[in-house]
Amino acid sequence: MPLINDIPVVDRNNRPQVDSRVMIRTYFINDGAYQDPYAVSSVHIFNRMDHLSPNTILDDNGLVASSMDREAQMIFAPSALGVLGTDTSFDSSNYTGIVPEVAIGGGFTERDCSGVSGIYKLGRGEFASVLDGTLGSILSGTDQNGSAIQNTTSSTGRYIDVWTVKMFAASDWTVYINNFELFDNTVFTVTEPLLLRAKNKLFNKRVILGSKTDIKIGTEITVENENINEGIKNIFKDSVITSAMIVIKKHNEDSNLPSRVTVVSSMEDVSLTSGDTIIYNFDTSGDLTNGNPNTLDLSELGSKTGTYSVQVEYNLLAEKIVSPPMYFIVK
Repeated sequence: MPLINDIPVVDRNNRPQVDSRVMIRTYFINDGAYQDPYAVSSVHIFNRMDHLSPNTILDDNGLVASSMDREAQMIFAPSALGVLGTDTSFDSSNYTGIVPEVAIGGGFTERDCSGVSGIYKLGRGEFASVLDGTLGSILSGTDQNGSAIQNTTSSTGRYIDVWTVKMFAASDWTVYINNFELFDNTVFTVTEPLLLRAKNKLFNKRVILGSKTDIKIGTEITVENENINEGIKNIFKDSVITSAMIVIKKHNEDSNLPSRVTVVSSMEDVSLTSGDTIIYNFDTSGDLTNGNPNTLDLSELGSKTGTYSVQVEYNLLAEKIVSPPMYFIVK
């Protein structure tokens, strides 16, 4: 399960419940590389069934019409200007998952949503808002006039998230629209213990030294119970693994070096797709210190080229799965 400041959140692809903390994450890519937008204005959440066509929410300029603010289920905005490099609007440390009460005088208090309501930068080109269903209607956003927009995504169904961004300082504002779905209850019952079998496959066989390469490990989950219906089996075709960890080791043939040296042991930089593919960006352009355990002695590594193995660990219901080593070559 991904974390923001040690607070567990559920990725939009992982069958999130209405009353969970849903990470509305999106990636911006330009010319084949992840890229930060110059500025982010807002993220609007709308009911998808009410807006099957973008024309229902956009004005003549192709932006979210101001009149649509009142129809938004929620609106997220940066805490300040929303321009990279000029403030800390995208600092994910703002997210605390807590809605404190702030005194406003005369014995009155109000809810300050700064700890939960905003747009956060998680990595290069990677941004997210957290639709915190655990807070119910307490959570609110702000429209263009500064008026509060209460969170009304309190029912199951499909939604769209509309990101208004400016990719470059001189470019026009543009909207990008994604989809996600909230579920009322992801609980199901069975009358016998589930017999699950997990199989992992490494997609990468060779990595070029000096490159930054996504190491991709596919996961195939099979339900082996004969009496479990297909509907439940299909659930396990979606994202069902959590807390993924990746370990990469260098294998040495030189008798003067340790036979295996751990160069990566990481949970924080591991991503999961909706199809349970585990991804880690392996940086071989430097001295391999990114993702290294603190105990790594680079003198024990030897040449950076050679044979490496990768293992993944993750949770699958009550089981902790540790894959066998899968091998690739750095050359």
